[in-house]
Amino acid sequence: MFLFKEIANDNYSLSTGLNYGWKHIFTLYIIVSILRILFAVLGGIDLDPEEAQYWLWSKYPDWSYYSKPPLIAYINGFTSSIFGSFTWSVRLNAIIVGSVIGLSTYYIIDKIYNSKKLAFFISAGLLLLPAYHYISMFFTTDVLVAFFWLLTCYFFWKAIKYNHLKYWILSGLAIGIGLMAKYSLLFFIPFSFIFLLFKRKDLLKQKGYYISLIIAIVFFSPILIWNINHDMVGLFHVSNLAGIGRKFTSFNKSITYLFEFFAGQLLLNLPFLFLFFFWKKYKLGSYLKADFEQFIILKTIFIISIFTCIAFIKRVQINWLIFCYIPLYIILLKAILKSGILKNKIVKTYITFSSVLLLLLLLQPVFETFTPSFSKIIPAKIDPFGKLVDWKGLANFVQKEINGKCDEKNYIIVSDKYQIASQLTFYTAGQPKTYCLPFSGRRMNQFDIWGIPYSEIEQKQVVLIKNSPLELDTEINSLIDQNSLIYSTTYTILYKEKLIKTYYIYLLSKMPELSSSKLISKF
Repeated sequence: MFLFKEIANDNYSLSTGLNYGWKHIFTLYIIVSILRILFAVLGGIDLDPEEAQYWLWSKYPDWSYYSKPPLIAYINGFTSSIFGSFTWSVRLNAIIVGSVIGLSTYYIIDKIYNSKKLAFFISAGLLLLPAYHYISMFFTTDVLVAFFWLLTCYFFWKAIKYNHLKYWILSGLAIGIGLMAKYSLLFFIPFSFIFLLFKRKDLLKQKGYYISLIIAIVFFSPILIWNINHDMVGLFHVSNLAGIGRKFTSFNKSITYLFEFFAGQLLLNLPFLFLFFFWKKYKLGSYLKADFEQFIILKTIFIISIFTCIAFIKRVQINWLIFCYIPLYIILLKAILKSGILKNKIVKTYITFSSVLLLLLLLQPVFETFTPSFSKIIPAKIDPFGKLVDWKGLANFVQKEINGKCDEKNYIIVSDKYQIASQLTFYTAGQPKTYCLPFSGRRMNQFDIWGIPYSEIEQKQVVLIKNSPLELDTEINSLIDQNSLIYSTTYTILYKEKLIKTYYIYLLSKMPELSSSKLISKF
């Protein structure tokens, strides 16, 4: 209860028994980082397929890749060269960047509000939020774009407030490097122009803003050139995600997409749900009227509006908006701390309950390993960790089974899913090359850009791994000479004593002759 009393004390200009300086916030995030590293090492879960894919990219350095810019591959390549390629070494990147987000939040709040206590508790408050834990534990592009979006917001705000060249340069650097992480930073450019047009039109007549854009373009240029040289595949991918070119299906489906979108965002931000019920009583809106808070709110509304339009024509994944939430979390936590709402017993209970619920969710793999009965609190079907278990077991099984069927282990591994192919590369001993079988029933991915060297592998046997039976997949089945089928088996994955996945494994005497350039849609 001391913690709630300390937080609820709204005299943030004074220290009340604790020092809220850099030493304490560093200590907090070092402790959190150590716990996350232990979780990565002992938690019992493997890489997410997207994590495995980004790691695989690092083995083939390039200016960009099919679906994302190259920064995540560069970082993976750097850490792998130091620590080797392990689950924990990949996730170490997310842990470090996530901690840097927390420390950057402390720095930004201290600079804007001139209060180390406020900065400490807002930064620490991020640890209560599911979205922050997700990006800080799994190394996807979400953690990188969230970090650079936060920096861009801060430096752009400082630039429009003081109009100093250094802030325009820093703003341009944040946008430019952020664009090397994910295309989402492109959203900031139209927003910034519209914001200046209505709020600070005078800055559009000066050079600072345009210098920041030029810097961003310089960083983005290699990615743009790469896309031009590869038939703009990145543009096609982003267009597909945005729903461009899709036909309107039905009003009922659009309503379903919109409901899923807003329900998903509410679920992601569940710890803030209590604000709806106490907004008027504690006049929370009065703490969000300053210029910085209004800037963050307008920026967030801009992003949500864009994704609402997308959700009208296609399904929007729950994590797509995480990158824009950190600045919003900052101002909401500031309003919560300043308003005195934490003195309310109902709010205390809700925060405690949501924190315990978050902890139970995060520790599900640990419970499954050490106390299986306790892990069943969250059913396997809805536990997001279910898709992250036993990839290593699958790779070991494939290698053990097939080695006994092939002379001198002279075979290659292919799949119809890039996710499976990426995971099998990472977890198979020796981390061999794998390939993604091209066919018209899927969209393009990075494996298609790399291609399949038929002349090098035509004499090798092929291990095909699917997540559905071959006989039910008429297209792929038609591409394979049935006389080439040597052997087939299955591998089942259990989680919390429930069957969650079955993989179908086929040994073929040869690789089907396919032309990926003619069969695969860029969409």
